[in-house]
Amino acid sequence: MGSKNIHIEPFDNGTITKLEIFEDYAQAWIPTFVMQSKYPEIHIFDFFSGPGYDSINVPGSPIRILQKIEEQLGNILAKKTKIVLHLNEFEPNKKRQDKYDLLIENCNNFLENHPKFQYFLNVTYYNEDAEDLFFKLLPTIKKFPSLVYLDQNGIKFISKEYIEELDSLTTTDFLYFVSSSFFRRYGTTGEFKKVLTIDSRELESEEYRNMHRLVCSKIKSRLPQTSDLKLFPFSIKKNKNIYGIVFGAKSYAAVDKFLSISWKRNAINGEADFDIDEDKDKNQLMLFDGKKMTKIEKFQMELENRLLQKSTVSNKEILIYTYESGHIPKHSVEVIKKLKGQGKLAYNSRSPFLNYKNVFRENNIINYKIVK
Repeated sequence: MGSKNIHIEPFDNGTITKLEIFEDYAQAWIPTFVMQSKYPEIHIFDFFSGPGYDSINVPGSPIRILQKIEEQLGNILAKKTKIVLHLNEFEPNKKRQDKYDLLIENCNNFLENHPKFQYFLNVTYYNEDAEDLFFKLLPTIKKFPSLVYLDQNGIKFISKEYIEELDSLTTTDFLYFVSSSFFRRYGTTGEFKKVLTIDSRELESEEYRNMHRLVCSKIKSRLPQTSDLKLFPFSIKKNKNIYGIVFGAKSYAAVDKFLSISWKRNAINGEADFDIDEDKDKNQLMLFDGKKMTKIEKFQMELENRLLQKSTVSNKEILIYTYESGHIPKHSVEVIKKLKGQGKLAYNSRSPFLNYKNVFRENNIINYKIVK
């Protein structure tokens, strides 16, 4: 059955990147909770859903979520997991809410073609201002394992009141889209300072390509020192503007999933849909400075120096350091194996056991001994 939309133009490449990351994370998140019997009910929230498709019928976030639910149909039915999908679409200052109407129509068309969804899926539609709806739905978000999408072309959801609430959640992962380059233009205005204060000298001195990194670091700096919330940026270039996703979660399982998705999208930096650090150019020898290190090379050098200063260190400690540095286990495994091959490091196992499954799921904790 055909879909209906009211988007004048197709999604641009930046929007497609954002949607694919949202979609990839849903694909990883859903089975994590479905396969655990202790979670009989899970919730997914999309506060800026859109009508479901663009002008050439490319699916938007709500349809992509439904498609990822469909992929887990067998597991969901076997585990008898209830899924509640919350979809909101609201056009301020418009009497007719055409996008909201089409959201319902397009999702209902999808559901009609997937009759087994009726046994486990409940879809609730909202036509409200997302800023108010977020607080209205907060008790539900706190009660159940939740995946939250805040796909706003703006900045309001990084203000203190929202960050504090997101920091208070325990089994919630969230991804939200931020118009980060707007801070370069308007960051010193009162409206923007209410959301996030960035010193004007920082805004002027920071390279434009790093604006989303700067915004994410400022959000991190406002978290309490005792916070377990882990935030990671993914920068997206749309024409001349820099936007980005901020991912947040409290579990290393979630961090492992997001970083795996990010590095799969960009094996050079794992942090942007473009060469944010100009790492491709660093493969060439610099006339006076020698070869400049890429992001991966710099991390691996720092990890090696960190290791050689110790006498022993566990795989768990190194894995956490790897995640918190925004890298994937593969990058650290290369260092561990290199040092072992050089006789500088030893461990009593066939494998360094340096991945999420071994460390957190199976508790295979081993120590690496540094050979002096």
